[in-house]
Amino acid sequence: SGSTGIALAALCAAKGYRCVIVMPDDQAEEKRATLRRFGATVQTVRTAAIANPEHYVNQARKLAQDTPGAYFTDQFETMANYRAHLLGTGVEILHQAAAHAAGRAAGAAGASSDGVDAFVMSAGTGGTIAGVSRCLKRARPGVKVVLADPPGSSLYHWVKHGVCWAAGGKQAERKVKKHRYDTIAEGIGLDRITANLAEVGAAAAGAAGGCRWRTCSRSNPDSLAPDRRSWTTRWR
Repeated sequence: SGSTGIALAALCAAKGYRCVIVMPDDQAEEKRATLRRFGATVQTVRTAAIANPEHYVNQARKLAQDTPGAYFTDQFETMANYRAHLLGTGVEILHQAAAHAAGRAAGAAGASSDGVDAFVMSAGTGGTIAGVSRCLKRARPGVKVVLADPPGSSLYHWVKHGVCWAAGGKQAERKVKKHRYDTIAEGIGLDRITANLAEVGAAAAGAAGGCRWRTCSRSNPDSLAPDRRSWTTRWR
């Protein structure tokens, strides 16, 4: 689903493969229309918790298992997701930020001269923020990583306290709402720890290891000084 599904649909169209996308029925019609324009078959299912066999990820997995020659991409759990951003996106950000810094007038008071000061994004599969944060922290241990999630986010409590939960019983199967979080953005607001997030989980939750994150559920978290550069992304 989401940006991964659109990318796969385009790739399959170019390669001549059949592409089947399974997605929740609360996703935007424009997204479904884009997938179909690339030739993908779109199947929508009712929203459900990940433990439910009817969850769209579980239904996609079963569809692949029942279809000869099919491959289930498993975007939330495959570590190829994390590695792509560790070795690709993160490196690209460092190179672009360094080039931008080199082009600025040298000697600006308080300004960093060698790249990114902070990286801010939300989490869809968790692959981007996990891979990019690990890459940036390796190159610049002092860089701030901020996970920006909607109000009610269970990831907020995971990063702050090491426990993934949302207040008010919002994760209970019979209480799951179609739109659980106060946001118009689709594809963010995870209520579980994926394998991609778990890759840097211990450190993100505050343990020794390096990838310490901050979290926010409002628009202006720990704000940086005006002369500091932050890098934001919408990609998952």
